[in-house]
Amino acid sequence: MRRVNYLPYVKCGKVYQVDLPNRLDESEPPIVLAEVNVNTKDIPMPCILVKFSEFINFTLLGLNPKFIIIYRLVREDRYSSYPQILKEWEFEFESSEMLEIANVDTNQPTVLDYCDCLDIYTSGRITYRLEIVQIETNNVTSYGLTNKSFTATVINGLKEEGKRHNSYFLDRNLGFIPYVKCGKVFNPVLPIKLSKEDPPVILTQLIINTERNNDLCILINYSSFVTSILKEDHFNNLTFRLVKSCSDFTTEVLREWPFRRVFVNNTNIKEPLVYDYCECLNSKFDRHCTYTFALVEAELSEKSFYNISQKSMTAKVYLGKDQQGLC
Repeated sequence: MRRVNYLPYVKCGKVYQVDLPNRLDESEPPIVLAEVNVNTKDIPMPCILVKFSEFINFTLLGLNPKFIIIYRLVREDRYSSYPQILKEWEFEFESSEMLEIANVDTNQPTVLDYCDCLDIYTSGRITYRLEIVQIETNNVTSYGLTNKSFTATVINGLKEEGKRHNSYFLDRNLGFIPYVKCGKVFNPVLPIKLSKEDPPVILTQLIINTERNNDLCILINYSSFVTSILKEDHFNNLTFRLVKSCSDFTTEVLREWPFRRVFVNNTNIKEPLVYDYCECLNSKFDRHCTYTFALVEAELSEKSFYNISQKSMTAKVYLGKDQQGLC
């Protein structure tokens, strides 16, 4: 198995220290938080994994506090007349209690991921820009964005069936490692009540092909935003599960993650969720495995509601321990 020598590589972006207003409308110029430049020339159909991370610290005090920030990821290249909007994310915290005083002081981690797989016609110099396009506050005494980071990883991309994009560029009989797979996203109706005895609610899924006698390490990343609208006893309990099912008829639960939220007042909050899982394996024969990320448990207080949006799932596949790939 042969490597493509110039891949993968990582570019560290530039982050900006900006003054943040108490209000920003979508009709106003956006606030640029960070940008990163990559060059995909001579790379047939690459995938770029863009990641922005930060901490949001804010203090709420008073009646009906509200704090909303909407982020936007934009791609700019010489083949497009105008910048292309790739994705938007909304962070929200709101207490709808009318008569009580809300007092919240928190430092909230935020991670925004995007997998951008390109074709040969958009290769070249590309700029990714992370912007704030809307801010809304009420009774927010202070807030700030700290520890910002923006990176872009350029790596081989594969089609869903596991074959290299545009394979005439390369020897068809060779695999190319490392590479990335971008998963399929599902948008099911989410149940208000769900137990582990019920069928799981599939959120994302991807397929990895493995070849015999090859050590591989696979890094799975799942991200989304969870909206919690909490009333009455003001809580929700969710459980997520990652499962691997392979063509040799084996199925394995890899990990479960609990998600719990409890507040003293009626509260609306929309926040990021990021889970990683790494496994190294050796296949004795050719097979393909499906990795499925699902919701397996949901319990909410009376009159409460939740939603899971802006879902993303990727898998980075590396050579195993003999080639310095370790989980």
